Amino acid sequence: MLRLNLLILWAAATALFTSALPISDISEQEINTPTPEPKKTFWKSFNPNTDFRNRNFNTISRIYNLTVYPNQVPILTFGGAAFVPKGLFANNVVGRVDPVGNFTGFEHSIEYFFALSPLPQANPSSAAITSYKIVEFSSECRDIAASVVYLYTSVVNPGSPDHGKPLPPLKQVAFWKFNKEGEVEKYDAWIPNLNSWVTRTTAASLGNPEFQLESIRQICYGTQARCYGPNQQWDSIEDCVVGLAKKNYGTYDEAWGDNVVCRTIHLVLTQTRPDVHCPHVGPTGGGKCVDVEYPENYFSDKWLYGEETGETFICK
Repeated sequence: MLRLNLLILWAAATALFTSALPISDISEQEINTPTPEPKKTFWKSFNPNTDFRNRNFNTISRIYNLTVYPNQVPILTFGGAAFVPKGLFANNVVGRVDPVGNFTGFEHSIEYFFALSPLPQANPSSAAITSYKIVEFSSECRDIAASVVYLYTSVVNPGSPDHGKPLPPLKQVAFWKFNKEGEVEKYDAWIPNLNSWVTRTTAASLGNPEFQLESIRQICYGTQARCYGPNQQWDSIEDCVVGLAKKNYGTYDEAWGDNVVCRTIHLVLTQTRPDVHCPHVGPTGGGKCVDVEYPENYFSDKWLYGEETGETFICK
């Protein structure tokens, strides 16, 4: 498969990075690398003797542990629920991740959290999430929790003098709602300063016209390589370049929209479910990469969560 030179993600999390890597380039050793047990962090606001707090903390910790390289590799390689441990997300889970979008259902949620986590082989900086720390946590009732996590990134390139070099971290603030089984059924998360992270980590000049045109070419190469047959979106690479060059390039702090940045994120996901995600990188945006007037979708709590605004993440 064509090897791309895209820049990122993450899901959203974080995203254009993994789009560059052909799945076949992932070694068997990486796929079979066991997932380490997450290290628990305790502080004065965390009471380890309260069962539901322990449960909620551990669930959140296990979710972020799967964003750490190479723990996400089997999910990206093979896709689907088989490689996501039971008990993390409910089948009917829904959520919002600003600035990436709304996600409905199990597959969409696990794709955001895990498939968008960068792979070091797929980006010029050899960047990957290599550790995480939950720095703030509160859960004062059984079904609600709030957390802040730092996702630490570094260079992963064994044999290189830069191997292990720290890169800028990412931060995610999130509210979580759990069902009776302790699975996440609703979430509302925010990644601040995502665009700054992209530019600092990749040295990308997102506002430079030459950079924009080259990245559009790379996106179009990837789209044509992955979206073919019934999933084809453009007549040719040239057709794709002309079409995307007419669109707003966008920024990673505003990844919702009919822009190029949105398509870099969804191009990553064409690896796992091309039938679902190829329309998102096409001319129309497939209902995902479409312009939405503020504040539409940003405050659509009742539609997304099925509850009145202000009711979902409140202890009752």
